[in-house]
Amino acid sequence: MTKFFAILTLLAAVSNFASADIFLRNRTLTNQEIAEQSNSTLTKDQGSTPSGNEHFALWHFSTPLTESLKQTLADQGVRILRYVPNNAYWVATPSAFTSQDLSLISADITEVAIDSPDRLAPGVGANKSAKKQRVWVTTFTAEAGFELSKQVESYRDTQLISYSDRDLMIETSTEQLGRLAQQASIEWIEEIPVFLPLDYIINPADLPTQPNANGKDDTTTPPALTGFESGNRIIGLEAAWKRGYTGKGETAGIADTGVDKGSITDIHEDLKGTVKGGYAVGMWGKSWEDSQGHGTHVAGSIVGNGTQSQGMIKGGAYEANFIAEGMWSPVLNNLAPPSDFEKVFGPAIKDGVRVHSNSWGAAQGFGEYEASAQRLDEYLWNHPNVLLLFAAGNSGQDLDKDGRIDENSIGPPSTAKNVLTVGASENLLSEGGIQKKLVELKPGPQLWSAEPIASDRLSDNINGIAAFSSRGPTKDGRIKPEIVAPGTNIVSLRSRHPKATLLWGAYNDHYAYAGGTSMATPITAGAATVIRQYLRAEQKQADPSGALLKAYMIHTATDLYPGQYGTGPKQELQKVRPNVHEGWGRVNADYATSIGHVVLADEKDGLTDGTSKEYSLELSRSGAIRVTLSYFDYPATPSAAKALVNDLDVTLTAPNGKVWTLNDHLNPTEMIEASSLSAGVYKVKVTATKVAMGSKQPFGLVISGE
Repeated sequence: MTKFFAILTLLAAVSNFASADIFLRNRTLTNQEIAEQSNSTLTKDQGSTPSGNEHFALWHFSTPLTESLKQTLADQGVRILRYVPNNAYWVATPSAFTSQDLSLISADITEVAIDSPDRLAPGVGANKSAKKQRVWVTTFTAEAGFELSKQVESYRDTQLISYSDRDLMIETSTEQLGRLAQQASIEWIEEIPVFLPLDYIINPADLPTQPNANGKDDTTTPPALTGFESGNRIIGLEAAWKRGYTGKGETAGIADTGVDKGSITDIHEDLKGTVKGGYAVGMWGKSWEDSQGHGTHVAGSIVGNGTQSQGMIKGGAYEANFIAEGMWSPVLNNLAPPSDFEKVFGPAIKDGVRVHSNSWGAAQGFGEYEASAQRLDEYLWNHPNVLLLFAAGNSGQDLDKDGRIDENSIGPPSTAKNVLTVGASENLLSEGGIQKKLVELKPGPQLWSAEPIASDRLSDNINGIAAFSSRGPTKDGRIKPEIVAPGTNIVSLRSRHPKATLLWGAYNDHYAYAGGTSMATPITAGAATVIRQYLRAEQKQADPSGALLKAYMIHTATDLYPGQYGTGPKQELQKVRPNVHEGWGRVNADYATSIGHVVLADEKDGLTDGTSKEYSLELSRSGAIRVTLSYFDYPATPSAAKALVNDLDVTLTAPNGKVWTLNDHLNPTEMIEASSLSAGVYKVKVTATKVAMGSKQPFGLVISGE
């Protein structure tokens, strides 16, 4: 170890700025513990560094990390890598950096002792009897990742499964895992998540019909079309279409199990002319064909043109262009997204996709901000003109049997801050698909046995949340999902691939039923594509950022409070929005494309730390005002207990001086709703309470008067 890592050097004084504790995922370092470290010699091993080119450490600052201080650090060769609340940063220093160099910096800095367990997700390595574990290892830098990828090849009982940039997927023994965790260049180690398509899997016994030997459905006469099959009517898309907003001129995309036969020329009739390209982006995948059926159904909900149903069953943005990405692995017989998300989203984004739908995730690690969530936040921080949508998951259940769906079932990577996470509300369909009471379904007696859930049906009340839809909050208290859309008994395209499944059953040869947050997400993506067209054409936003589109989607959503069971002891939604069941409400494309008195701000340059910007809206007569702020936050580190890095806050001030504010220091989205207001000019201020990473924080803001 060098002198720098053996000796702790800093000034003894600790200012009020340092009064906050450091909140790591696995432990909290109190201010007293930090102060004690500032006056002692480090005795704990900081870990070795494979490259020898840089050292990595956690520094706690007792004064704000100003731009001038950042420049001073940069002049010394110090790189700021990640933020850890409160006032701590992972840094990389040159190998020649010494305690004398540190003393030249005019700031009080404590180098915090980090143990190997601080780099391990809960449960990793806990099973000592397991011979091998498959883990996702994230290093601080790409250089360190490359060096580690070479080093682990010499580890006994260790296999490098895949490597890209800062991420390694490794199978190793418990003994070698402990050795790995000592590497100071490693940011985080967690179990490799199993990502699945997020349609709700119905037990075969609950399917209404079974396919015959010819692969056709035994149902000879499908139910008459009502107009509710696609779910679009419920979210007001038909009204948006009548106004001319059909997605024309926009490009949407998915990463899923593939689409139909994986060919632009030999494709489902409802997709002809709209699919402009396709890519195989999953590990070990060579085609974007859909041998599972899920991705074709998802694609139809976004851009299906309704050819095979006389226009009755079509996607929300049926005149948009579309890029298909297949992640199905014939080796795993499952989705296999690579850890490098540039490989997942990059091809579609280069082809012009600005709304990208993802109906996949993990049914584990509920609420955790882990490596894949960090990767999504990082991707959107670097691609601010894109909106990524992710399904919340289908782990909703009532295990305590109180008649309400339990919280804390949101699965990664939809726990990411910057994506729009979508839950499932109910469609309205009384024939076809799954029509049993919830308690009559195979898992019903275990998951949904208490009333009023037990007697509920999947698609009988548009103001209800699907029982299976995953609920928030995240482990650090953030609101997820952020929005909901119909996700039960949705009719969309049926893959023509000979191996494709029938999902929740065939409607006919061209369409199939399905349900899950998988289905709610592309319906939301279709609406987002239409709304993006509206923002460009009507609101003169030439290239709306993903943050503005996200803010606008949330701003125009419909609050479903109190839910499908009304008020009373078994009320479904216990509070008005936002809540962890519906987020800020159900998608409303009708309102979104007809909103009247509105102010939009797409602040792509952003605010520096401590600065603010003001906007105004005038009410000509008494009414109400709604303000929605959303921003793509800087990626956090999975080793931190709190994911929010940069903190923007919004206030509304009335002409008489009354102020509305939320003081929300957890979520990168805030909404203020004020009613019974008198006429006058109202001021809205967005303040950068803290910009811990990045020199500026961009944001999207929507203000409307009713």
